[in-house]
Amino acid sequence: MLNNSVRLFTIRGIEIGVHYSWLIVFALVTWSLSVYVFPREATDLSTVDYWVLGAITSLLLFASVLIHELSHSFVALSRGLEAKSITLFIFGGVSNLSGDAEEPSTEFWVAIVGPLASFVLAALAWVLAAVVSEPRFDLVASYLVYINLSLGLFNLVPGFPLDGGRVLRAILWRATGDQRRATTWAGNAGRVVAWGMFAIGGLMVFSGQIVGGVWLAAIAWFLHSAASSGVQQQVLESRLAHVKVGDVVKPVEVSVMPGVSIAELIDDYLLPYNLRAVPVVDGRLVGIITVGDVMRVPAAARGGVTVGEVMGGRERLRSVAADSPVQDAIELLTEDESDEVVVMDGDLFVGFLTQADVMRQLQLREALDV
Repeated sequence: MLNNSVRLFTIRGIEIGVHYSWLIVFALVTWSLSVYVFPREATDLSTVDYWVLGAITSLLLFASVLIHELSHSFVALSRGLEAKSITLFIFGGVSNLSGDAEEPSTEFWVAIVGPLASFVLAALAWVLAAVVSEPRFDLVASYLVYINLSLGLFNLVPGFPLDGGRVLRAILWRATGDQRRATTWAGNAGRVVAWGMFAIGGLMVFSGQIVGGVWLAAIAWFLHSAASSGVQQQVLESRLAHVKVGDVVKPVEVSVMPGVSIAELIDDYLLPYNLRAVPVVDGRLVGIITVGDVMRVPAAARGGVTVGEVMGGRERLRSVAADSPVQDAIELLTEDESDEVVVMDGDLFVGFLTQADVMRQLQLREALDV
């Protein structure tokens, strides 16, 4: 999930969460509907009615975006991919899917089902608005028709990583047989779309539509950043597709016993070997001690405090097997925003894999065009 998000519940093993930025969307949508939109559409309701209907509609907007993202995740699961979480944030929603689509058809259906779900929701809201003749209900249903149509159409714009861009990538992948090239082309299309949106946003600002223009420019910035990141991620995955963790990690031959004092640790291990972390071994790996752990011990007391008293236990370590794909280690590093992950070969400690190790391997493979 995105950082600074709150987990709400789980559906079929998929964690559903809300980023704090979504509260901004909820407040803005509720306020604009209650103060401007609904009073203009229905003049005979009370102020309380407007605010209650605005809040309800904002919650239904939340549900609409969630259903859009769940459709992606459910189809991904049916196609053998893993769906870990969905997070709603200021620009909509993001599904955290892991595993690579092995064929263009999987990419196509996982992408296209989101806009299709939004169109179905718009049609359902339109039917309900036509059937139920109640002013309050009609206000909410009419807005849901509009918002779901907008959500579906916007996501069909052929710019990666929007759903339409992923559909474009699937089509290009099928046509060229090269997923990396298809991703590059779709990513470039995403950048072009982003610059177009930014230009339109600028024109809107100069014409007096300041809020709408700034909002469109913000979305354009997000789309451009996401398109660039998507292309970089694809390059990384293709370059490291067959690389194992054990091929990249540097074995650590230095370890320390739990009974060693902190002073000895500094003088005999950390400084001579230029280390920021050392595994603690007592027949097997029992923990790890880092510079951060050492810093919590006053300098005057370090001769009488042992490593075992301040080390982090093995249970707190995030580890990956040496024969695992390096992509597994990258996911751990990304999820925890940590600098390193422990590499194990069964019960045997191998070493620490760092983000710098992965980047060096990637840069070497790019230089050699491997």
